[in-house]
Amino acid sequence: MTFRIPLNLYCIFSLTVLLLFTGCDSKKSQQSLISKIPDPKTLNESYVSNPDLILSAETVASLNEQLSALDQSGTAHIDVVFVKSIGDLIPKDIAHELFNTWKIGSKETDNGLLIFVVEDQHRIEFETGYGLEGILPDMICQRIQQEHMIPYAKQGDYNKAITEGVTAVITRLKGENTSANENPAPPVAVDTVLADAIKADPVTIVPDIVVGNPTQQFANTNIPQSKPMGPVGNLFTLGIAFLFVSIAKLIGHRLHPSPGKPSFLNPVTLLLCTIPIALVVLLNLYYPISWINVRAIIVLYLCLVAYIHLHFFFKSRSLKAKLAGKSRHEQFIAWRDTYEPLRGTSKLIPGLSSYWKKYTEQQYSLRNAVEDCPKCGKPMVRLNEENDDKYLLKGQVSEEKIDAVDYDVWRCDPCQNTLTMDYQNLKSSATTCKKCGFKTMQYTRSRIIEAATTSSAGCGCAYYTCYNCKFSETEEYTIARIASSSSSSGSSSSSSSSSSRSSSSSSRSSSSGGSSGGGGSGSSW
Repeated sequence: MTFRIPLNLYCIFSLTVLLLFTGCDSKKSQQSLISKIPDPKTLNESYVSNPDLILSAETVASLNEQLSALDQSGTAHIDVVFVKSIGDLIPKDIAHELFNTWKIGSKETDNGLLIFVVEDQHRIEFETGYGLEGILPDMICQRIQQEHMIPYAKQGDYNKAITEGVTAVITRLKGENTSANENPAPPVAVDTVLADAIKADPVTIVPDIVVGNPTQQFANTNIPQSKPMGPVGNLFTLGIAFLFVSIAKLIGHRLHPSPGKPSFLNPVTLLLCTIPIALVVLLNLYYPISWINVRAIIVLYLCLVAYIHLHFFFKSRSLKAKLAGKSRHEQFIAWRDTYEPLRGTSKLIPGLSSYWKKYTEQQYSLRNAVEDCPKCGKPMVRLNEENDDKYLLKGQVSEEKIDAVDYDVWRCDPCQNTLTMDYQNLKSSATTCKKCGFKTMQYTRSRIIEAATTSSAGCGCAYYTCYNCKFSETEEYTIARIASSSSSSGSSSSSSSSSSRSSSSSSRSSSSGGSSGGGGSGSSW
């Protein structure tokens, strides 16, 4: 019993630190992206965010008109977001964050819906508020996507895909509202035969199974006594499960990236979420104890440790077989891609440091061991950083100067043959230049072109310059409109003399506090 408290604290600390560590970079990337996507409420109270101008102006105007009417009727508040790319981030996660950041829908009814489309990942996501989950369950959301949007998206007709999808959603919402009021569920039928029998002779239908003393009969009957089942858990158990699922999603994404697919379809995430949580539930039901939450933490933590150990064990074995006969440079890259996603977790997972030590030693050997010349077979010499520049291209030298790529140059003295090997810096923010093709494009500065006000959004430009060829490009971004106290008050006086449709709609928008628990569905084309 003396180990309970320290082990409990250790498990909580380990799980929490692991979540914070693995989620830090992902969360920063998500927040950076979300800040660049304009909230439709900042665009003169429109309902469409089209930062990359993929949708036509006519489509945006038509959608705003439809969705404004739907919003004013109180049926639902729908926002549409169409972006070209979100990098390697997961569309479902971004849709969920956008929904809760923008608070789509009414606070009272949670009637918000976000239609989020990512062009380069060929992905459509519906994120529903709590109030629409009954009207738009996951199955219906996916059916609308598959039947009304995907066929047009495959043809590249994004305007038609969005228009048809929105129309189908509106039809569903209005149909549900009508049928819910006009077609109530029929009452449960009563077995009239049994009712008549009871009325006719209530005594005869009761089986005569007691003979003699009833007490004696039950005393002599060997009735098996089943052990009472314990509770599945409590609120704290739910919090533990939620934390574990968050960790499982992050680990699943890092160990088995699945761009364009929902995180819950990631095989690693599914495995980590289903088996350990099911084990906790079964233990709580059939082996109830007073400290179920402590046991839950221990079980979930041990399952996580076991999976990561098994992952590295089997991955190492398969890589050794797969990389047989490959060059040391190819082996270095393959091992790095396997281990680097979980760098820094070796201290949180018992026993993992031994894997990491072997990995570090192996990587050092793969990069620094002497290369044999592919021409003459003689040992080659690796040149130092000062002498290898003359064997590199100008763009490669530039990549080294900004620490985007490190190059090793091996030279064979007998035949003067050289080998050049590149090692990418995974932490570098430099991107590939569209003009020269080297990884030397860097962010330099940004400039505000038009400041945001309480009545309109602002805009600015981010400037990027290639360190190698000096090619430069700009990227426009939108600055969110400054929120005013009247924009969310719902005052009726704001529409007294205004002739602008956008200003009158701003005082009636229902998007003022909605939230989503992750409902909805996604489809790929």
